[in-house]
This record gives sequence, structure tokens and C-alpha cells, in this order.
Amino acid sequence: MRKLFLVIVRECRIRLRKPAFWVLTLLVPAILACLYALPVFTTGHSVGPASVLVVDQTGLFQGHLRSTDEVAFRSLPTLEEAQQQADKATAILYIPLRQTTIPRDAFLLYQADEPPLAVQSAVDAQLQTLLRNAILEDVYHLEPSVYHSVEATHIRLHTQDAVSGRESFVVVKNVVAIALAALMLIALTLFGIQVMRAVQEERQNRVAEVIASSVKPVQLLGGKVAGIALTATLQLGLWIALTGCAIWAIQSCNSDLFDAASASQLSLASKGAAATAQYEAGANPVTPVMQGLAAIHLPLVALAFLLSFLLGYMLYGALLATVAARLDSDADSVGWTLVTVSPLAATVMLAPLLLRAPAGALAAWLTLIPFTAPAAAMLRLPFGLPVWQAVAAAVIIIVSATAISLLAARVYRRRLVR
Repeated sequence: MRKLFLVIVRECRIRLRKPAFWVLTLLVPAILACLYALPVFTTGHSVGPASVLVVDQTGLFQGHLRSTDEVAFRSLPTLEEAQQQADKATAILYIPLRQTTIPRDAFLLYQADEPPLAVQSAVDAQLQTLLRNAILEDVYHLEPSVYHSVEATHIRLHTQDAVSGRESFVVVKNVVAIALAALMLIALTLFGIQVMRAVQEERQNRVAEVIASSVKPVQLLGGKVAGIALTATLQLGLWIALTGCAIWAIQSCNSDLFDAASASQLSLASKGAAATAQYEAGANPVTPVMQGLAAIHLPLVALAFLLSFLLGYMLYGALLATVAARLDSDADSVGWTLVTVSPLAATVMLAPLLLRAPAGALAAWLTLIPFTAPAAAMLRLPFGLPVWQAVAAAVIIIVSATAISLLAARVYRRRLVR
């Protein structure tokens, strides 16, 4: 046991002494926090509305197009006059005269740069609304306000537990489940490569010959995997904590900007051809998302993720160490890593099927199979994973990792000191 502990300490020291470990530990949270805040800062520093020249030969939209934060309209009598001033505008909105009463086409003409999608959506939304109002008034003789009051009806379907009354928030849980499973796959793959590189480096510099002469093969293999697993878990924990602190600091220093960005999300979401008064009268879509996240015990989810990662890493670390010991070329390590973690990738690909029945037989079996259990458990976690299945999966993974280590120990030592 003492020799196993010494191997674990050695592996941890090797990685903790590397500057790259601490650079990545600090750099990744900073990058994630910047990626989180970048859209807010770019939204808060708008370059101003785009100028659109309007030539309406139908007269139906004349004087009714309203300037917004995205676009500023200016009417001109002829297309020729608009083309002469096109270099000072973003685009020309040209609505040609047709024989029919209802115009069928409108053209957004540009010369150099294509108008941004936000400008195109804002123009299209106003054209659709104005045309619909004109048809209601002139053809059906209805007040647009009366029609919009009917169109703006909104009913929200609540899926609740009949006993406790808790709402399911299945959409939010699906997103969280897929994100957790994908992160588990990425984390096990990235940190699994470290095991392969560690084995290959020791084979090249012949350090393993000295270690293997005084340490049992299973101690050498288990200590290497456990040492790298501890440093990987430490780095993941630091990433989560530092990213949260960085995001909190950015929000605290720019609270007004973040509040304004949150308030503007509703208006941005309403842009587009299908934007109507229904959205204005409907429920706030941010509320169900926040309620769904609040219904998930996030600290428990984070703890379960770290424990699942640690167990999965012990299993796949033993597999990847064995594969690395048998490889004769470093160039094959990436390909064999993908082959080794393919059961996890297949489980993530089956996410749509598993999420249809998170408590079904297929999900239960994938949770109890050691090679698919880490990803399957993450997919089921937001919906509630039975305790007995979680305990059984952990025991099976531990037994499987131990068995793989024992079976591969002799081959591992033989290949290292060959």
C-alpha cells in the first residue's frame, strides 16, 4: 500500500510541478468567462441603427414603417433617387407596384455589404405586420386590435407530479442532461490522453524500468491512473470554481450592462417574420428556464458529475494505459483513444432515444454497463437516478476497473521494461 501511495504522489507531483497545468487551470476559466460576457458587451456597445431608404410604389407602407434600434427608415419618391444616395445607406427597401391589390414581393437592395440578419428580420417583421393590418381593415373590415387580442392568447401546459405537484420542466432537463453527457465524454477523452502520454513518455526515457523493478505491476498501473485522476479532478474542480467566480466578478462590475442585456433578450427574440402581438402578451420564456434550473439540485449534480468522472476515469484510465503500453508509435494514440471511448460516444449519440424514457429498460441497462455508465448516468441525472442503480453502477465500475488492472498488469510491466 505504501508503494502504491508513493506512485500516486509521484504522478501528482509531476503534473502539479508543470507550469502548463497551472496556466491551463487559470486560462480556461478566464476564456469561458470572456465567452460568456462577450455577447453582452457587444450588444451593449451597438454601432447604431442601419439606414434603409424606402421606395414604396404601392403607398401601402408609406409613413407606417417605424424606426427602431436596429433600423432607421427614410422614404424617397423614386428608385433612381434612392440609388443615387445608396452609398450613404445600408440598403434600399423597394416595394414595386403590382396589378393585384395585395403586394407579393419586396426587395432589400444593397451594393457593397449584405445587410445584417437583424436588419433583414426587423424590416421583414414590420412589412408582415403592416400588410396583415391592411388586409384586416380593407378586406375583412376588422380592427387590427380586435384580431390581435384573439391572436395573442397564450396557454402554458404544465406537466406536474400528481402527488407532490412538482413541475417536470422536461425541456430544461433534456438540455442539462445532454450537456452533462457531452462534458463527461470530452473530459474523459482529454484527460485519458494524459494517461497514454505518461505511459509513452516513460517508455521512451526508460524511467519505468527503475520503477517496475521495485513496484508490483498492479501498483504501478493503479498508482499512475489514480495520480492522474486526482490531478484531473482537482483541475476540473478549479475550473468550475474559478469560472463561477470570474462570471460573478464580471457581472458585479457591469451590473447595469447585464441587466440591460437581460431585458433586451425578449425584444431580440421577437424579431423575425413570425413576430406578432402574441409574443408581447405571452408569458416570459426566461421564467420557465430559470424555474427549471432551480428545480434541479445543481450542487448535487456537480458532485455527482465529479464522482462519475472519477469512477469513469479509473476504468478508462486503466484501458488507455494498457493500450498505450502496447502501442509502438505515438501517432496511433489518438485513433486508439477514440476507439476506446467509443462506448461513451455511442451513448451520447443515443441521447434522443434515452431521453424519451429516462427510466426505461434501455437507460437502466446502459447505466449498469461499466463502459457506458458514466454517460448514461449523466443523461438520467436531471430526471432522477434511482439510488440502487447509482450504487450498483459504481460497484460494477470499481470491480471492472480492478479486474482490468489485474489482467493488464503483467502485460503493462512487460511492455514497459521490454
